[in-house]
Amino acid sequence: MLPQQMTYENKYLFSAVNPLSGKSFHLLGFPDMNSDIVHVFLTQLKAQHPNQHVFVVWGNAPTHKPVTLTEIQGLTVIFLPSYSPELNPTERFFEEMRRATANEIFESIENQEECITKAINQWMDNEAGMRTLLGYEWIREQCGMVS
Repeated sequence: MLPQQMTYENKYLFSAVNPLSGKSFHLLGFPDMNSDIVHVFLTQLKAQHPNQHVFVVWGNAPTHKPVTLTEIQGLTVIFLPSYSPELNPTERFFEEMRRATANEIFESIENQEECITKAINQWMDNEAGMRTLLGYEWIREQCGMVS
């Protein structure tokens, strides 16, 4: 008989990736995904870049749209069309996180977090690999036209 697991626990990973530089920012372990937590994530992301204007491109989930997003000085959110994950390079990163935990049985959610943390750190240490993973040609081309 093959090992199996019949439990359900959930925590959230928030990630921001720069497909041009390969740099990324991650917060893991949130018990919920709501507007307040999204605001915490974006505030912490902006704090990592205090002297730069930060542009965040992401989906149209209801939790991504709180009015408080406009209150973060030096941060602009650009929303993607609904149901367009192929336009969001972070989705490709999340595929790698799912791959890191696929076909595994974890004794606890903390053990799963450790596995995800290890995978995140490997990608963060490999900016060239992250650029290859996320830097779709059309993204590089469009960003080149803006800069």
